[in-house]
Amino acid sequence: MNSENYIQIEVYCERTQTPIEFINDLLEFEMIKVQQIENKTYVEPQYLVEIERIYRLREDLGINMEGIDTLNHMIKKVNRLEQELKLLRDRLTIYEH
Repeated sequence: MNSENYIQIEVYCERTQTPIEFINDLLEFEMIKVQQIENKTYVEPQYLVEIERIYRLREDLGINMEGIDTLNHMIKKVNRLEQELKLLRDRLTIYEH
């Protein structure tokens, strides 16, 4: 597997001053996925926004990982419900005309 589309976790943590333990917590709660390439750990760039968002929740608001995990599940559920509501509204619009 080629590492050019990934960011090495150790380098990311060093450059952003993010503790590696925090990344380990994210992995434990399955909030991000990583790839092992040649004995190094890499993350896809799409997860960087999520890492930063969760780090701010923990550091700025003092929310623990369990609370963040719960928030993530609630956000996903709200997003699914919003999509369903939009679909139902679009269907209803068809019948209103």
